[in-house]
Amino acid sequence: MTRGFSHRELRDVFGAFATGVTVVTAVRPDGEPVGTTANSFTSVSLDPPLILWCLANQSTSLPAFAPEAPFAVHVLGHEQRDLALHFARRGREKFEVDLDWRNNPKPPQMAGTLCRLDCRVRAVQPAGDHWLILGEVMSFQRREGVPLVFHEGRFGRFVSEPGPGGAEVWKSLHGEWF
Repeated sequence: MTRGFSHRELRDVFGAFATGVTVVTAVRPDGEPVGTTANSFTSVSLDPPLILWCLANQSTSLPAFAPEAPFAVHVLGHEQRDLALHFARRGREKFEVDLDWRNNPKPPQMAGTLCRLDCRVRAVQPAGDHWLILGEVMSFQRREGVPLVFHEGRFGRFVSEPGPGGAEVWKSLHGEWF
């Protein structure tokens, strides 16, 4: 099927949606730690607690994400741009440099991130040139901070507007939307 747009044009359209930035870590069956930067992360469900993220189908990390395998999602703070870039590259030496991470050993955990969600793989589903990885959240840690954001091919930071925060924003819409 021929479409009236190029991959570059579509990528630019997708890039108009600002996202947070995460690093996902796990351990392959051969014991090698893996990590990848992902901005395709989203919450799915509170009950059960589920998240979803996407991994390129050419990734050598894929064997680490078999059903029931543990993995960790690290939500990065705005000061962690270098960490995002480090784990965005290809290669196996990502854990050989002096990073502030702990070998759990399964999965590697990075200190200083805004949050870490410890998960296990519930399902892996092919979807075009990526795999959808559905994870169940087993536990998490969180600290206050400003998130690293990715928008139109650039990193930045999110600064919230003054006013009510958290669920308070949605209270006035209760009954109108849900």
